[in-house]
Amino acid sequence: MEIIKRKILLENNIDRNYNSPTYGQLTATSFYVNIMLTQNIDDMGMFTDAIYLPNFPNDYTPVNYTVLTNKLLSSGITFPFMYGMLPISAQTQINPETRVTGKTDSDYYDYTNNTISGYTDSRANDVESYDKNQKYKVGFDMTTETYKNYSGGTVNGVSRVISSDLSALTYVFDVAKNDPNIGTVNQKDGLYFKDNELQNISFMSFIGQGWNETNISLSATTKEEYLLGIISRPEIESDVFIDRGIVTVYEKHLKMSEITNLAQLSRYGSGFFSLNTT
Repeated sequence: MEIIKRKILLENNIDRNYNSPTYGQLTATSFYVNIMLTQNIDDMGMFTDAIYLPNFPNDYTPVNYTVLTNKLLSSGITFPFMYGMLPISAQTQINPETRVTGKTDSDYYDYTNNTISGYTDSRANDVESYDKNQKYKVGFDMTTETYKNYSGGTVNGVSRVISSDLSALTYVFDVAKNDPNIGTVNQKDGLYFKDNELQNISFMSFIGQGWNETNISLSATTKEEYLLGIISRPEIESDVFIDRGIVTVYEKHLKMSEITNLAQLSRYGSGFFSLNTT
C-alpha cells in the first residue's frame, strides 16, 4: 500500500479582512484534492476468441483436450487435468465438466440497470451555443445521434440544455428524445450533468446497462507464443516522400523579386539567364 501525503496551507482560507467579525477564523468548509491514481499493466498481447459451444442436455460429449495437452507437454508444462484429475469444484458436480449444461452465452448477461453517479469536471462547453447573449439555449438540440442500446434497440439520442441557471446548470448527452424522464437522474439512456459554477463542481449520473452483448464477450481465448508482446496488427504505409534537398532544376522564384530592370536581369547569377534580342 502506498501512502500519499499532501499539505494544504490553511492561511489561504483564513479571513484576513479588516474589521471582519470572523477575522482570523477558517472560512472554508471543505477542501478538494486531486489525486491521480495510476497502475502498471503487463500487456500480454493479441488473443483469439474461441467460439462458445453450449453443452446441451442429452447431447453430452466430453471436451477433447488432446491438442492442448500435447502443446503443454512439448513445452514441459503439466497440469492435473492432463491426467484426468478435475478441480475440487468440478469433482463435486454430477457433470464432470466445468460447463453448465443447457446454458447459452446470453444466460450470463446481467441487465441490472443500476444508477451510477459521482462528481467530475464540467462538460458545459459541449452544449454552449454561438449566441453571445444566450450562452445556454434551453431545449435546443446541440447534437443528435442515432445508436443502438444494450438490448439492440434504436435510440434517437440528443444533447441539450435543460436548465440554464448557473447555480444549477443542467444538461444531458445522448438521451432518447422521447424519454419522458429526460433531464432527470431517471432518464433511461445517456448522461445527466448538473453543474454548480459558483462552487466549480459538476454532478454526473447515468443508468448502467449491466453486462450484455455490447460490452462483454463470453468466449475462451487462445494465444500463440509468437504473438507474446504483440498488441496490434502491423500497419503498412505505402506513401513515398522524396526530399529533393537544396538541389533543384528550378530557380527560386523569390529570388526573382530582387530584379527590378533588364540590366539587373542580364547580370543576375553571373549570366544565369540567356537573353535574346530581336
